[in-house]
Amino acid sequence: MSVADGCGRGEGRRERRRGAMIAAARALFLERGFDAVTLGEIVRRSGGSLSTFYELFENKAGVLGAIVAGERFDGQERLGAIVARRGTAAETLRAIAASIHEDLTGPEVVGIMRIVMAESLRNAAFARSIYENAHVPRIAWLTDLFAGWAAEGHARIANPVLAAEFFLGLILHAAQMRALFCEPAVPQTAEWHECMAEAVNLFVAGYAITGEAGRSGA
Repeated sequence: MSVADGCGRGEGRRERRRGAMIAAARALFLERGFDAVTLGEIVRRSGGSLSTFYELFENKAGVLGAIVAGERFDGQERLGAIVARRGTAAETLRAIAASIHEDLTGPEVVGIMRIVMAESLRNAAFARSIYENAHVPRIAWLTDLFAGWAAEGHARIANPVLAAEFFLGLILHAAQMRALFCEPAVPQTAEWHECMAEAVNLFVAGYAITGEAGRSGA
């Protein structure tokens, strides 16, 4: 076995251990809350050692940040697949709205968001890192998409960054408030479909969005 092969296998084990620790921490935080879970419990459930945990995440806030980053990465993979289908811009926006809604209002994700909000009040550096690693990349992805549509003549969008912020506000604000403070999940009812359709229609009309959506996003 070459040195490169040995290093590759070592990195593979490291990534598997990292994934196991993230999964264990996520499950434990949802079961019992962030403060009640110890690092020892995470390590016992996932395997490995405390030294490995500290090397990978430094502390509980580090593994919580990794949980949030994993949620965001999975969501953006799905958004890229939606745009790659090359439907009309309006159809694409409706599918994007549904995907983002599903990613950010499900009961487990809402549970993690509540934990993140509580920790953010105690730790300003953690709060900033969550904003930069969760919200900013989603805005950047939408910004790139809208800038591409504008460049291709499919939309009149002078400020794609503002358009991205407006779009998320339209499709998420009411659903997230309801999920965070009233119900553990927001079902896709007839009322929800009407709300999403109206939000997308307003956005499409406001930015004169037409034609086929052919860009993959960032």
